[in-house]
Amino acid sequence: MPEISVQHQCIEETELVLADSFGEPVGPLPKQTDKGFFSHGNMVAGTWECEPGVLDLDLDVTEFCHLLEGHWRFTSESGQVTDVRAGDSWVFPKGWKGRAEVIEKVRKTYMMILPE
Repeated sequence: MPEISVQHQCIEETELVLADSFGEPVGPLPKQTDKGFFSHGNMVAGTWECEPGVLDLDLDVTEFCHLLEGHWRFTSESGQVTDVRAGDSWVFPKGWKGRAEVIEKVRKTYMMILPE
């Protein structure tokens, strides 16, 4: 029987490691770190952090996120602007395209459903 996976105190996690970029950088590549704690089939979960910068996103995943710290602004291809701050949760739907601007360093917990 599967057991519960837990990553305690994600806000205080200190063992994040350098990660591949979550999107295409616009300008200098912002530093991105990650620590996964769950992987099963096409689902993964973890904690991710990104320094200020701008990334263009073209997502082939569905992702639930909860922002632990920072300020992030998303501008979709259609021009909709969405700001998220610490305490906010959202879903990136598969196929979302747009620009992600990290205004203040962000740290999020996430759960992704990857393409099969």
